[in-house]
Amino acid sequence: MPDAAVTDSGPVIHLAEVDSLDALQVFVTVTASYHVQAELRRHDAWEAVAEALGSRLRVADISAESLATARGAYQRLALSDADLSVAVLAADARPSVVLTDDLALRSGLVAHGFTAVGSVGVLVRALKTGMFARSRFDHAIDRLLDDSTLYLSRAFRDVVRRLVAELPG
Repeated sequence: MPDAAVTDSGPVIHLAEVDSLDALQVFVTVTASYHVQAELRRHDAWEAVAEALGSRLRVADISAESLATARGAYQRLALSDADLSVAVLAADARPSVVLTDDLALRSGLVAHGFTAVGSVGVLVRALKTGMFARSRFDHAIDRLLDDSTLYLSRAFRDVVRRLVAELPG
């Protein structure tokens, strides 16, 4: 089980939409920036994730200088301050994984040596650790792909469904 994660707002929002925020409990700690917290509040997801994670959830302040430095390091990508704050937290905390469903942020994080995991990956971890039974996992994946605001192309949805069908459990 990974010790720690830094999160962007996307996976939290998408997991909340499919009633699976408890899947984030596969991490000992989940850290969000105040920028991400503000996004989660705007999407009415902050209270739910705070309840689901309790003391596992941490919030960190990111300075304007740190954001400016990250903007330089990630200059080829069009990232919001919230996304840049995730990159800053990742650089500072060196977590096991960084949670994001944002493709631009994911590519930047991977280029800087981080492991990026999205909503699907969190659910897979919940299945593999035994936190979710196969039936609950399948239901959550179906809802994630069909009912949430997570954008995946039709081709990628098909890839995810094939990979999920091949998972043991």
